[in-house]
Amino acid sequence: MNIDYFTEAWKKDLSELEDTQAFWNMRADDFNKQHGNQKQGENRREQVIEFLASRNMLPADAKILDIGCGPGKYSIAFAQRAKQVTGIDISPKMLEYASENAKQHKLDNVLFELSPWETLKLEECGWQKKYDLVFASMCPGISSADSLLKMCQASKGACFLSSFVERKDDLRDKLHQEVYGCDPDHRWGKNIYYAINVLWLSGYYPEITYYDNEFDHVWPLDKAIELYSHQLKRMTKSGQNPGDIEEKISRYLVSIAVDGFVSEKVQSKVAWLCWKV
Repeated sequence: MNIDYFTEAWKKDLSELEDTQAFWNMRADDFNKQHGNQKQGENRREQVIEFLASRNMLPADAKILDIGCGPGKYSIAFAQRAKQVTGIDISPKMLEYASENAKQHKLDNVLFELSPWETLKLEECGWQKKYDLVFASMCPGISSADSLLKMCQASKGACFLSSFVERKDDLRDKLHQEVYGCDPDHRWGKNIYYAINVLWLSGYYPEITYYDNEFDHVWPLDKAIELYSHQLKRMTKSGQNPGDIEEKISRYLVSIAVDGFVSEKVQSKVAWLCWKV
């Protein structure tokens, strides 16, 4: 297979960006509160930073680009040891939290910008070969060969990408069965598979590290109905009436809620890819 095969197979419908923005605005409050175990998130960031530092990818004078920065957790951690950090995200609400979090840490070397990575033009921003590290942790914006190779074009040193290889969401899978009468066609692992092949065929040789992760979601019932309705409408283009989908989801979640809350266990395997450019 040549790179044209993977470029054709790995594409994203850019008409979905508006819907993507709405989804991540919806998730901003939760991500800022660090859903799940907060200590676990802090430990994971420390592990990633140590991982990068051990490979000489975090020099003290580094300029770092954080793609899909969310509420700025990694951007802030990088800014505490690097020269300058730029975080970008598609969600205005995420960036509001990121700016506020940076102010709380009294950091003046981190800048946040609103932009979908998929449509950003490096030459217009002056970002070609600008950054020592281009970083994308669990970022849905890295969703095509073009968006991946743009990371290499923005970097003059190294790149890091992490994404799910496997993921099992007990409740969401049950809801998919309830709504559509079948198991979901999971996309997990496809991005990493495509990324490894695109990088290899482009002359880059990423180091790959895997780790297993498990966490719980706990949602107020109304938030759970909103979130899962949005997710399932995005997962399958079935031609069903959106109102019917939401009604089925609402009915099921009401039936399993305990004291007005819904919980879900998530099990996953995540891959870290890092490579020099």
